Amino acid sequence: MKKVYLEKIQQRNTIFYTGKYDAKKLSKMADDIEVGETQEAQRPLEKRHLQEIAEYVANAKSEGLLPGSVMLATKKERLKIQNETVTIERKDEHTKKTVTLYYIEMPDSIHELEQYKGSIEIIDGQHRLFAFRDEYRSPDFKDDIVYELTFSVFEYPDLHTRRMLFMVTNEKQKAVSGNLLLYLREKLHLLSSDEKEYYPLIGLLNTEEQSPLKGRIIMGAERIVKGYKAKELIKILKKSMPETINAGGNPLDDRGKLKVLSIYLEGWEIYYHLSFRKPGKDTMTKISGLRYILLLFCVFWQHALEARKQFNQEYIRFVIKELHCLLGLTEEQSVFDESNNFRGESATIKLAERTGESLKNHLTNLTNKNFNPLA
Repeated sequence: MKKVYLEKIQQRNTIFYTGKYDAKKLSKMADDIEVGETQEAQRPLEKRHLQEIAEYVANAKSEGLLPGSVMLATKKERLKIQNETVTIERKDEHTKKTVTLYYIEMPDSIHELEQYKGSIEIIDGQHRLFAFRDEYRSPDFKDDIVYELTFSVFEYPDLHTRRMLFMVTNEKQKAVSGNLLLYLREKLHLLSSDEKEYYPLIGLLNTEEQSPLKGRIIMGAERIVKGYKAKELIKILKKSMPETINAGGNPLDDRGKLKVLSIYLEGWEIYYHLSFRKPGKDTMTKISGLRYILLLFCVFWQHALEARKQFNQEYIRFVIKELHCLLGLTEEQSVFDESNNFRGESATIKLAERTGESLKNHLTNLTNKNFNPLA
Protein backbone atom coordinates (compact mmCIF):
# COMPACT_ATOMS: atom_id res chain seq x y z
CA MET A 1 0.00 0.00 0.00
CA LYS A 2 1.12 3.54 -0.66
CA LYS A 3 0.59 6.39 1.77
CA VAL A 4 -0.94 9.36 -0.06
CA TYR A 5 -1.00 12.60 1.89
CA LEU A 6 -4.09 14.79 1.73
CA GLU A 7 -5.06 18.37 2.34
CA LYS A 8 -8.04 18.83 4.66
CA ILE A 9 -10.68 21.27 3.38
CA GLN A 10 -13.59 22.64 5.43
CA GLN A 11 -16.51 24.51 3.86
CA ARG A 12 -19.03 25.43 6.56
CA ASN A 13 -19.87 22.11 8.24
CA THR A 14 -18.60 19.86 5.45
CA ILE A 15 -15.11 18.39 5.45
CA PHE A 16 -13.39 16.76 2.49
CA TYR A 17 -9.83 16.15 1.38
CA THR A 18 -7.74 16.74 -1.73
CA GLY A 19 -4.83 14.72 -3.05
CA LYS A 20 -3.22 13.25 -6.15
CA TYR A 21 -2.64 9.70 -7.40
CA ASP A 22 -1.68 7.75 -10.50
CA ALA A 23 -4.60 7.98 -12.94
CA LYS A 24 -4.36 4.38 -14.20
CA LYS A 25 -4.38 2.96 -10.66
CA LEU A 26 -7.12 5.29 -9.47
CA SER A 27 -9.36 4.22 -12.37
CA LYS A 28 -9.06 0.57 -11.30
CA MET A 29 -10.36 1.31 -7.81
CA ALA A 30 -13.88 2.14 -9.02
CA ASP A 31 -16.64 -0.36 -9.75
CA ASP A 32 -17.13 -1.44 -13.36
CA ILE A 33 -19.72 0.65 -15.17
CA GLU A 34 -21.32 -0.42 -18.44
CA VAL A 35 -21.54 2.17 -21.23
CA GLY A 36 -25.04 3.67 -21.26
CA GLU A 37 -25.96 2.17 -17.88
CA THR A 38 -28.29 4.30 -15.73
CA GLN A 39 -26.65 5.32 -12.46
CA GLU A 40 -27.99 6.53 -9.13
CA ALA A 41 -26.10 9.82 -8.96
CA GLN A 42 -24.29 10.23 -12.30
CA ARG A 43 -24.88 10.65 -16.00
CA PRO A 44 -24.53 7.48 -18.11
CA LEU A 45 -21.08 6.60 -19.39
CA GLU A 46 -20.68 7.54 -23.09
CA LYS A 47 -18.20 5.56 -25.18
CA ARG A 48 -17.57 8.41 -27.63
CA HIS A 49 -16.73 10.85 -24.82
CA LEU A 50 -14.42 8.26 -23.25
CA GLN A 51 -12.58 7.79 -26.54
CA GLU A 52 -12.24 11.55 -27.05
CA ILE A 53 -10.60 11.99 -23.64
CA ALA A 54 -8.42 8.89 -24.11
CA GLU A 55 -7.13 10.25 -27.44
CA TYR A 56 -6.64 13.70 -25.93
CA VAL A 57 -4.50 12.55 -22.97
CA ALA A 58 -2.44 10.38 -25.34
CA ASN A 59 -1.71 13.33 -27.64
CA ALA A 60 1.88 14.37 -26.97
CA LYS A 61 1.44 17.55 -29.02
CA SER A 62 -1.28 18.89 -26.74
CA GLU A 63 0.34 17.56 -23.54
CA GLY A 64 -3.10 16.09 -22.76
CA LEU A 65 -3.55 18.03 -19.53
CA LEU A 66 -6.49 17.42 -17.16
CA PRO A 67 -5.82 19.91 -14.37
CA GLY A 68 -9.33 19.74 -12.87
CA SER A 69 -10.03 17.40 -9.96
CA VAL A 70 -12.25 14.33 -10.07
CA MET A 71 -14.64 13.98 -7.14
CA LEU A 72 -14.63 10.70 -5.23
CA ALA A 73 -16.34 9.06 -2.27
CA THR A 74 -14.87 6.37 -0.03
CA LYS A 75 -16.94 3.35 0.91
CA LYS A 76 -17.21 2.18 4.52
CA GLU A 77 -14.69 -0.41 5.71
CA ARG A 78 -12.62 -0.11 2.51
CA LEU A 79 -10.55 3.07 2.57
CA LYS A 80 -10.15 5.25 5.63
CA ILE A 81 -8.84 8.78 6.04
CA GLN A 82 -6.18 8.60 8.72
CA ASN A 83 -4.00 11.16 10.44
CA GLU A 84 -0.69 11.41 12.20
CA THR A 85 0.89 14.11 14.31
CA VAL A 86 4.37 15.29 13.46
CA THR A 87 6.63 17.88 14.99
CA ILE A 88 8.34 20.36 12.71
CA GLU A 89 11.46 21.96 14.10
CA ARG A 90 12.89 25.17 12.68
CA LYS A 91 16.49 25.36 13.77
CA ASP A 92 17.01 28.89 12.52
CA GLU A 93 14.19 30.17 14.76
CA HIS A 94 14.64 27.58 17.51
CA THR A 95 10.94 26.78 17.38
CA LYS A 96 8.87 23.62 17.20
CA LYS A 97 5.43 23.23 15.71
CA THR A 98 3.08 20.27 15.94
CA VAL A 99 0.89 19.66 12.90
CA THR A 100 -1.66 17.03 11.92
CA LEU A 101 -1.13 15.35 8.56
CA TYR A 102 -3.95 13.50 6.82
CA TYR A 103 -3.42 10.55 4.53
CA ILE A 104 -5.04 7.57 2.91
CA GLU A 105 -3.36 4.26 2.14
CA MET A 106 -3.95 3.49 -1.52
CA PRO A 107 -3.47 0.16 -3.31
CA ASP A 108 -0.27 0.14 -5.34
CA SER A 109 0.49 -3.36 -6.62
CA ILE A 110 -1.59 -5.39 -9.09
CA HIS A 111 -2.74 -7.67 -6.27
CA GLU A 112 -3.73 -4.73 -4.05
CA LEU A 113 -5.62 -3.04 -6.88
CA GLU A 114 -7.63 -6.20 -7.42
CA GLN A 115 -8.43 -6.34 -3.70
CA TYR A 116 -9.53 -2.70 -3.60
CA LYS A 117 -11.62 -2.72 -6.77
CA GLY A 118 -14.91 -1.01 -5.94
CA SER A 119 -13.45 0.79 -2.91
CA ILE A 120 -14.30 4.24 -4.29
CA GLU A 121 -17.33 5.76 -5.94
CA ILE A 122 -17.01 8.45 -8.59
CA ILE A 123 -19.19 11.46 -7.81
CA ASP A 124 -17.97 13.54 -10.76
CA GLY A 125 -15.33 12.94 -13.45
CA GLN A 126 -16.06 9.33 -14.42
CA HIS A 127 -15.22 9.93 -18.10
CA ARG A 128 -11.85 11.46 -17.22
CA LEU A 129 -11.07 8.59 -14.88
CA PHE A 130 -12.32 5.68 -17.01
CA ALA A 131 -10.38 7.02 -20.03
CA PHE A 132 -7.30 5.57 -18.28
CA ARG A 133 -8.72 2.05 -17.99
CA ASP A 134 -7.11 -0.57 -20.22
CA GLU A 135 -10.29 -1.18 -22.24
CA TYR A 136 -10.61 2.51 -23.20
CA ARG A 137 -7.04 3.76 -23.08
CA SER A 138 -5.43 4.83 -26.36
CA PRO A 139 -2.60 2.57 -27.64
CA ASP A 140 -0.48 5.75 -27.81
CA PHE A 141 -0.70 6.15 -24.03
CA LYS A 142 2.21 3.96 -22.96
CA ASP A 143 2.56 2.31 -19.55
CA ASP A 144 5.67 4.29 -18.67
CA ILE A 145 3.93 7.67 -18.98
CA VAL A 146 3.66 9.39 -15.61
CA TYR A 147 0.15 10.81 -15.26
CA GLU A 148 -1.38 11.84 -11.95
CA LEU A 149 -4.89 13.14 -11.36
CA THR A 150 -5.87 15.45 -8.55
CA PHE A 151 -8.95 14.39 -6.62
CA SER A 152 -11.34 15.55 -3.93
CA VAL A 153 -12.54 12.78 -1.67
CA PHE A 154 -15.52 12.67 0.70
CA GLU A 155 -15.79 10.10 3.48
CA TYR A 156 -18.82 7.83 3.24
CA PRO A 157 -21.36 10.32 1.78
CA ASP A 158 -24.90 8.97 1.44
CA LEU A 159 -26.79 8.83 -1.87
CA HIS A 160 -28.56 12.16 -1.24
CA THR A 161 -25.21 13.91 -0.63
CA ARG A 162 -23.62 12.35 -3.73
CA ARG A 163 -26.53 13.49 -5.88
CA MET A 164 -26.35 16.98 -4.40
CA LEU A 165 -22.60 17.23 -5.04
CA PHE A 166 -22.97 16.09 -8.66
CA MET A 167 -25.85 18.51 -9.27
CA VAL A 168 -24.11 21.50 -7.71
CA THR A 169 -20.83 20.77 -9.52
CA ASN A 170 -22.49 20.61 -12.93
CA GLU A 171 -25.45 22.97 -12.52
CA LYS A 172 -23.46 25.92 -11.17
CA GLN A 173 -20.82 25.77 -13.89
CA LYS A 174 -21.44 27.64 -17.12
CA ALA A 175 -20.64 25.38 -20.04
CA VAL A 176 -17.96 26.63 -22.43
CA SER A 177 -19.30 27.23 -25.92
CA GLY A 178 -18.47 24.39 -28.31
CA ASN A 179 -17.81 27.05 -30.92
CA LEU A 180 -15.17 28.71 -28.70
CA LEU A 181 -13.56 25.33 -28.05
CA LEU A 182 -13.41 24.76 -31.83
CA TYR A 183 -11.65 28.12 -32.24
CA LEU A 184 -9.14 27.23 -29.51
CA ARG A 185 -8.50 23.77 -31.00
CA GLU A 186 -7.69 25.41 -34.33
CA LYS A 187 -5.22 27.80 -32.70
CA LEU A 188 -3.59 24.91 -30.83
CA HIS A 189 -3.47 22.69 -33.97
CA LEU A 190 -5.75 20.12 -32.32
CA LEU A 191 -8.59 19.96 -34.84
CA SER A 192 -10.17 16.60 -35.59
CA SER A 193 -9.93 15.21 -39.12
CA ASP A 194 -13.43 16.50 -40.00
CA GLU A 195 -12.65 19.91 -38.55
CA LYS A 196 -9.37 20.10 -40.48
CA GLU A 197 -11.24 19.28 -43.69
CA TYR A 198 -13.81 22.06 -43.44
CA TYR A 199 -12.43 24.77 -41.11
CA PRO A 200 -10.26 26.48 -43.79
CA LEU A 201 -13.29 26.66 -46.12
CA ILE A 202 -15.40 28.14 -43.31
CA GLY A 203 -12.69 30.77 -42.81
CA LEU A 204 -12.76 31.70 -46.50
CA LEU A 205 -16.55 31.91 -46.52
CA ASN A 206 -16.31 34.35 -43.62
CA THR A 207 -13.57 36.61 -45.00
CA GLU A 208 -13.68 36.65 -48.80
CA GLU A 209 -15.69 39.39 -50.53
CA GLN A 210 -17.30 37.02 -53.04
CA SER A 211 -18.90 35.00 -50.25
CA PRO A 212 -22.55 35.76 -49.35
CA LEU A 213 -21.63 34.69 -45.80
CA LYS A 214 -18.78 37.20 -45.37
CA GLY A 215 -18.73 38.54 -41.82
CA ARG A 216 -21.69 36.39 -40.81
CA ILE A 217 -19.88 33.38 -39.33
CA ILE A 218 -19.12 33.23 -35.60
CA MET A 219 -15.62 31.74 -35.50
CA GLY A 220 -15.14 31.88 -31.72
CA ALA A 221 -17.10 33.66 -28.99
CA GLU A 222 -17.74 36.95 -30.81
CA ARG A 223 -21.29 38.29 -30.92
CA ILE A 224 -22.89 38.48 -34.37
CA VAL A 225 -26.63 39.07 -34.45
CA LYS A 226 -28.26 36.15 -36.27
CA GLY A 227 -24.80 34.81 -37.11
CA TYR A 228 -23.94 31.23 -38.06
CA LYS A 229 -21.64 29.27 -35.75
CA ALA A 230 -18.58 27.74 -37.39
CA LYS A 231 -19.10 24.49 -35.46
CA GLU A 232 -22.64 24.18 -36.85
CA LEU A 233 -21.51 24.92 -40.41
CA ILE A 234 -18.85 22.21 -40.21
CA LYS A 235 -21.56 19.71 -39.24
CA ILE A 236 -23.68 20.85 -42.18
CA LEU A 237 -20.85 20.78 -44.72
CA LYS A 238 -19.75 17.34 -43.56
CA LYS A 239 -23.25 16.06 -44.30
CA SER A 240 -23.88 18.05 -47.48
CA MET A 241 -20.55 18.47 -49.23
CA PRO A 242 -18.23 15.58 -50.17
CA GLU A 243 -14.55 15.98 -49.31
CA THR A 244 -13.68 15.77 -53.01
CA ILE A 245 -15.59 17.84 -55.58
CA ASN A 246 -14.39 17.34 -59.12
CA ALA A 247 -14.66 19.92 -61.87
CA GLY A 248 -13.29 19.10 -65.30
CA GLY A 249 -11.80 15.91 -63.88
CA ASN A 250 -9.79 17.75 -61.23
CA PRO A 251 -10.61 18.06 -57.51
CA LEU A 252 -11.41 21.57 -56.31
CA ASP A 253 -9.24 23.12 -53.61
CA ASP A 254 -10.77 25.28 -50.86
CA ARG A 255 -10.80 28.39 -53.07
CA GLY A 256 -12.55 26.41 -55.80
CA LYS A 257 -15.14 25.23 -53.28
CA LEU A 258 -15.54 28.82 -52.07
CA LYS A 259 -16.31 29.93 -55.63
CA VAL A 260 -18.85 27.14 -56.19
CA LEU A 261 -20.64 27.71 -52.86
CA SER A 262 -20.68 31.48 -53.39
CA ILE A 263 -22.35 31.06 -56.81
CA TYR A 264 -24.80 28.59 -55.30
CA LEU A 265 -25.80 30.70 -52.28
CA GLU A 266 -26.00 33.89 -54.35
CA GLY A 267 -28.35 32.09 -56.74
CA TRP A 268 -30.80 31.49 -53.88
CA GLU A 269 -30.42 35.11 -52.74
CA ILE A 270 -31.23 36.43 -56.23
CA TYR A 271 -34.20 34.13 -56.71
CA TYR A 272 -35.85 35.09 -53.41
CA HIS A 273 -34.55 38.70 -53.24
CA LEU A 274 -32.99 38.05 -49.84
CA SER A 275 -29.47 38.41 -48.41
CA PHE A 276 -27.51 36.25 -45.97
CA ARG A 277 -25.47 39.34 -45.08
CA LYS A 278 -28.65 41.22 -44.11
CA PRO A 279 -30.86 38.58 -42.52
CA GLY A 280 -34.44 39.41 -41.66
CA LYS A 281 -37.31 37.45 -40.17
CA ASP A 282 -37.45 35.11 -43.16
CA THR A 283 -36.63 31.42 -42.70
CA MET A 284 -34.18 31.26 -45.59
CA THR A 285 -31.49 33.37 -43.92
CA LYS A 286 -31.80 31.58 -40.57
CA ILE A 287 -29.52 28.63 -39.81
CA SER A 288 -32.40 26.23 -40.61
CA GLY A 289 -32.82 27.75 -44.07
CA LEU A 290 -29.09 27.75 -44.74
CA ARG A 291 -28.91 24.11 -43.59
CA TYR A 292 -31.69 23.16 -46.02
CA ILE A 293 -30.02 24.96 -48.93
CA LEU A 294 -26.60 23.45 -48.30
CA LEU A 295 -28.05 19.96 -47.94
CA LEU A 296 -29.47 20.31 -51.46
CA PHE A 297 -26.14 21.44 -52.93
CA CYS A 298 -25.04 18.00 -54.15
CA VAL A 299 -28.28 17.54 -56.13
CA PHE A 300 -27.66 20.84 -57.97
CA TRP A 301 -23.95 20.09 -58.55
CA GLN A 302 -24.37 16.49 -59.64
CA HIS A 303 -27.11 17.37 -62.13
CA ALA A 304 -24.97 20.16 -63.60
CA LEU A 305 -22.20 17.63 -64.21
CA GLU A 306 -24.49 14.99 -65.70
CA ALA A 307 -26.43 17.45 -67.88
CA ARG A 308 -23.24 19.36 -68.80
CA LYS A 309 -24.70 22.62 -67.53
CA GLN A 310 -22.59 25.59 -66.51
CA PHE A 311 -22.88 26.16 -62.77
CA ASN A 312 -23.96 29.81 -62.74
CA GLN A 313 -26.84 32.03 -61.56
CA GLU A 314 -29.00 31.13 -64.54
CA TYR A 315 -28.61 27.42 -63.79
CA ILE A 316 -29.38 27.88 -60.05
CA ARG A 317 -32.51 29.82 -60.97
CA PHE A 318 -33.57 27.07 -63.39
CA VAL A 319 -33.26 24.33 -60.73
CA ILE A 320 -35.09 26.36 -58.07
CA LYS A 321 -37.91 26.92 -60.59
CA GLU A 322 -38.05 23.17 -61.14
CA LEU A 323 -38.13 22.70 -57.38
CA HIS A 324 -41.15 25.03 -57.25
CA CYS A 325 -42.79 23.01 -60.00
CA LEU A 326 -42.09 19.77 -58.13
CA LEU A 327 -43.58 21.15 -54.91
CA GLY A 328 -46.56 22.77 -56.63
CA LEU A 329 -45.49 26.32 -55.76
CA THR A 330 -46.02 29.48 -57.79
CA GLU A 331 -43.17 31.92 -58.44
CA GLU A 332 -44.57 34.22 -55.74
CA GLN A 333 -44.41 31.47 -53.15
CA SER A 334 -41.31 30.15 -51.36
CA VAL A 335 -40.10 26.72 -50.31
CA PHE A 336 -39.57 28.34 -46.91
CA ASP A 337 -43.20 29.52 -46.45
CA GLU A 338 -44.07 26.55 -44.22
CA SER A 339 -41.80 27.54 -41.33
CA ASN A 340 -43.02 24.60 -39.25
CA ASN A 341 -41.08 22.31 -41.59
CA PHE A 342 -37.84 23.99 -40.50
CA ARG A 343 -38.22 23.75 -36.74
CA GLY A 344 -35.30 21.81 -35.37
CA GLU A 345 -32.20 20.33 -36.96
CA SER A 346 -33.54 16.80 -37.47
CA ALA A 347 -36.78 18.03 -39.07
CA THR A 348 -34.86 20.18 -41.55
CA ILE A 349 -32.45 17.36 -42.40
CA LYS A 350 -35.31 14.92 -43.06
CA LEU A 351 -37.12 17.50 -45.19
CA ALA A 352 -33.96 18.19 -47.23
CA GLU A 353 -33.33 14.46 -47.72
CA ARG A 354 -36.87 13.87 -49.00
CA THR A 355 -36.82 16.95 -51.19
CA GLY A 356 -33.34 16.18 -52.50
CA GLU A 357 -34.28 12.66 -53.57
CA SER A 358 -37.45 13.88 -55.31
CA LEU A 359 -35.62 16.74 -57.03
CA LYS A 360 -32.86 14.41 -58.20
CA ASN A 361 -35.39 12.07 -59.85
CA HIS A 362 -37.31 15.01 -61.30
CA LEU A 363 -34.18 16.52 -62.91
CA THR A 364 -33.09 13.14 -64.25
CA ASN A 365 -36.49 12.57 -65.87
CA LEU A 366 -36.44 16.09 -67.25
CA THR A 367 -33.01 15.55 -68.83
CA ASN A 368 -34.04 12.22 -70.37
CA LYS A 369 -37.29 13.71 -71.67
CA ASN A 370 -35.50 16.57 -73.43
CA PHE A 371 -32.69 14.46 -74.85
CA ASN A 372 -33.11 13.38 -78.48
CA PRO A 373 -30.56 10.68 -79.42
CA LEU A 374 -31.38 11.22 -83.12
CA ALA A 375 -30.69 14.94 -83.06
